[in-house]
Amino acid sequence: MRSDQLKKLDILLLIMFPVLAAGTSLLFRISFFASTLLFFGLPAAWFSYRTQHAIKKTALFSLIFAVAGVITLDYIGTASKAWYEPQSIFSYRFFGILPIEDLIWSFLLVYTIIMMYEHFLHKGRHELIDRRMKYFVWPVALFAAAAIVAYIINPLVLQSSYTYTVLGIIFLLLPSITFLSRFPRLISKYVKVGSYFFVYYLVYEMTGLQLGWWMFPGKYLGWINIFGFRIPFEEFFFWLVLTAISILSYYEFFDENPTKDNAKT
Repeated sequence: MRSDQLKKLDILLLIMFPVLAAGTSLLFRISFFASTLLFFGLPAAWFSYRTQHAIKKTALFSLIFAVAGVITLDYIGTASKAWYEPQSIFSYRFFGILPIEDLIWSFLLVYTIIMMYEHFLHKGRHELIDRRMKYFVWPVALFAAAAIVAYIINPLVLQSSYTYTVLGIIFLLLPSITFLSRFPRLISKYVKVGSYFFVYYLVYEMTGLQLGWWMFPGKYLGWINIFGFRIPFEEFFFWLVLTAISILSYYEFFDENPTKDNAKT
């Protein structure tokens, strides 16, 4: 297949991925696990084929990010009842509350965002790992350990009234603002990726709520109604709007060279 034909296929698949995943999920009322493979596994596989030079590097970063995210954000959010996934095809849950699907979901989520970014907009370096990654791994590992110990000692310590708000500001909003204020010429790239995934995640969100893959039993700043679906403001802002942008900010800062990339943009 010629290069121009592959590019047209890329665009067609970008449109078809959420349509196919949502349609199949609603038609067959599939599980959270199966939906993860549909919504994120399919685009991950395609962009792996299209951008093979970035597979190892992206997979390593995604694995580190996914494990860190599940142990910290997902653990704290679930323990504090900011969100909860009642469905799981596995009897075992991490720490007694986190479904195994969350780790798979987190990995594929991060991997898909970065591979799409690498394929369309970045064409980054090929080194497997940057020495700055240690500045990401160690603080997150210490924070995760502290969160787990705190929960073991006193489970109520993580049950803040507005946990989602606090987690979103600390781990998504502030890092994104800080990074992009220093490297503003990356904003246009991030907006392109973020805009696509906003629509993608909105389709995923509505599908998940319709099929009961997750729920929101906590306290929030407010609620938003979208096409008849009621979601917390934090879910709309931090998840739908900021997730892709914040992941790319972490990626560029810890596993890339934003100064050089910024200079070329």
